[in-house]
Amino acid sequence: MSKRNLMKQAHKLAKELVEKVGDYMIALKLALKKIWAMAKAGRKKMSDTAFKSALYELTHKKREYNGPEFLWVGRQGVPLWLMEKNLDQAEMQGAMLAYNIYAERYTEKAALIVFETDFGNIKMWSPKSVIKGF
Repeated sequence: MSKRNLMKQAHKLAKELVEKVGDYMIALKLALKKIWAMAKAGRKKMSDTAFKSALYELTHKKREYNGPEFLWVGRQGVPLWLMEKNLDQAEMQGAMLAYNIYAERYTEKAALIVFETDFGNIKMWSPKSVIKGF
């Protein structure tokens, strides 16, 4: 696929995406990444079904985790995706066994979450916008 055709396909996809993302430059960036990935995979042309598939993939959020979304202790909840991102495997296992969760300190936008376990305390910073009950 020539660079000219890549750009044509990316602009065509971006015109469809702009309604979802609200900004044409962001839509074009996403479209270019998708079109370039397809070109690297060996596609010579983009059929209508491939176009619709690419549009669907870019507009629908993928969920990789199918289990519970929060670790709840009492009425406080911390998102598991945030714990997986900030804690190593041993800390994660310890936090899952926590008998108490509380916020030790607050800033304007974040809280220092403490997981009390039998093995000691595990601390992690979390944005206030994603935690429940603190």
